[in-house]
Amino acid sequence: MLLRGKPPALVKVYQALERDLAKWGPHETFTRERYALYRIGRGFADLVFMRDGLRLAIYLGRTRRASCFFKVGRMSTHRIIHVAMLRTLTDWRTVRPYLKEAYRFAQEEDASRQKPVAKAPTKRRVPRRRCVNSTVKFNGHAAGS
Repeated sequence: MLLRGKPPALVKVYQALERDLAKWGPHETFTRERYALYRIGRGFADLVFMRDGLRLAIYLGRTRRASCFFKVGRMSTHRIIHVAMLRTLTDWRTVRPYLKEAYRFAQEEDASRQKPVAKAPTKRRVPRRRCVNSTVKFNGHAAGS
């Protein structure tokens, strides 16, 4: 559905992107109409089919100054968005190392957020004291006497 009616040149670029992502390891891809979101626990890139190209937004942990990005901005303290327009396979090859960096950054971020599963602490049972005699003695005398 995402590729239906799209220019063949852009479909080739998109397929190259998907092929490389599959080589890098597990990730989730969410698609809807002309959008695709890529994530590993947390998103590392999103893609939009435009009339003349693919707009790829990559989330990195640092600012990268490169001519392939037409927009760079801070999303949060540790995430900087880098936006590129992909029209050809050459454009894709230029951006690919940055997408791989974003993929690895998301893996590291996801791993650091996951805490080891700890077992619930078990309560230590203290044995109850039982009265041996039914008569309770107070200062050597039976209670109630």
